[in-house]
This record gives sequence, C-alpha cells and structure tokens, in this order.
Amino acid sequence: MSQPNNIVNLSKLIEEWSRCVSSNHQRNHLYRMGEFDMCSSQWTDIKAGFRAKITTDPKIATEIWLNTHYKKKIGSDPSNSPTSGVIWELKEEPSWK
Repeated sequence: MSQPNNIVNLSKLIEEWSRCVSSNHQRNHLYRMGEFDMCSSQWTDIKAGFRAKITTDPKIATEIWLNTHYKKKIGSDPSNSPTSGVIWELKEEPSWK
C-alpha cells in the first residue's frame, strides 16, 4: 500500500526538481557560482520520495520524508531560507506589520 500525500508528497519533490533544472535557475546559478547546478540533491529526493511512497510502514515513510533535502533545506519553513537572518529578520508570527 502506498503512502498518502499527507505523509509523502511526491509532487513537491518533482516540482522542486523541475524548478532546479529550469533555464532560469540554471542561468542564475551559472551567474552566481560559475557553474551549472547538477540538481543532484533534488534528484536524490525524488528517489527517496518514491522509496518512501511504496514503504508500507508510515513511520519509516515519514522518517525518509523528513530526511530529504527538501524538508531539511527548502520546504515551506521560513527558517530554512538562506536569506533568513541575513537579508530579512524572521518574525515570530508572519505578518505584514
């Protein structure tokens, strides 16, 4: 039995990989770093996501999901942003104030 999307969301991982291989991201990465982004972390996440999706135990699937590059470095958690604390201060509660 595969895991539901609330445990393992493959679309998030595929979306992040497609963003990484996009021409805009590659152009920016080439300009900033002097080389193309191989997107190996995102590709590894997709493989881990498929492995978690087909795992029968939800606890193991959750553990695999939480150890992905997406959840550790990107995700929707603002504290994972590389500009948090450098360009902008992280607020306790997000607001426009």
